[in-house]
Amino acid sequence: MKLIIIILWCIFILLRLKITQQILLLCVPIIPLLFYATFKDKANTFRITLLSLTLIPFIPLPFIPIFLLLPIVLNDEYLRKIARWKLIVFTGIDGSGKTTHSKETIKYLRTKGIDCVAYHWFKHILVSSISVAYAKLLKKPVIKHRYVKGKHVYTDSFRRKVRTSLSLLRPLVQFVDNWVFIGTTLLVNMLKGRWVICDRYFYDYYIRFKILGYPVPKILEWLVYRLTPNPHLLIVFDVNPLISHRRRKGEHPLWYYVHARKEYLKIAKMKKSMIINTERCFSKVQQLINKIIDKTLNTK
Repeated sequence: MKLIIIILWCIFILLRLKITQQILLLCVPIIPLLFYATFKDKANTFRITLLSLTLIPFIPLPFIPIFLLLPIVLNDEYLRKIARWKLIVFTGIDGSGKTTHSKETIKYLRTKGIDCVAYHWFKHILVSSISVAYAKLLKKPVIKHRYVKGKHVYTDSFRRKVRTSLSLLRPLVQFVDNWVFIGTTLLVNMLKGRWVICDRYFYDYYIRFKILGYPVPKILEWLVYRLTPNPHLLIVFDVNPLISHRRRKGEHPLWYYVHARKEYLKIAKMKKSMIINTERCFSKVQQLINKIIDKTLNTK
């Protein structure tokens, strides 16, 4: 394979000198796709993908040897480990059991010898930093929304406030924030071959903004559902909004859970994902999750 890589690299160098930039850019994704469609070899497809970066016309020639060295240096076992990497996403309304089941799923996968980690995605590094800087600039107090029993944050006055045109920036910045935080973390774990279980995902942020009435552009919906890493397994946890409201001790108004459930069921239909009713006994729900993972991701 290494001899083939060297030969291909030489061919790619010649192509850079002979073919127009537009055609070269088209070849970069097409070559790895054709290779995988022909041989179904994920490890060597990764090598070919790295090698095809040689064709990017904007990369200076002195840097081109890097794309030859990397495919040669990377050993097969490491590449196979990356190829076996999986992304599992648990999503659904608050109080549906995502966090608890993600922790139990980690324990289950580790009993099978799978290197895995779970993330509770509820961090807003970029958004929080901008909010604090904006408040300091205008010499306003930094407001931290903390839940107080019996007092809702998502009031009618709050919803009227977020419908202003300036509020459009928050969903857009949040999307960038998600890509920086979630995207980077996923990439690091993928390169380590470590499976990732996501408790919440890009979808959850978008749904929250939509329900609260933020002026979210349609293009953002397309970006969230079409241009984010597609999970190997997506499970939507479904529960009666009344039960969810009770489990969360009235953290948000009941209407919030009702509208959120509708949006999550839309995701399930759009993504053709599994829907699990989590109103049943916790252990039985977890057993079902384990069976789905074994069947879908071949962990047996």
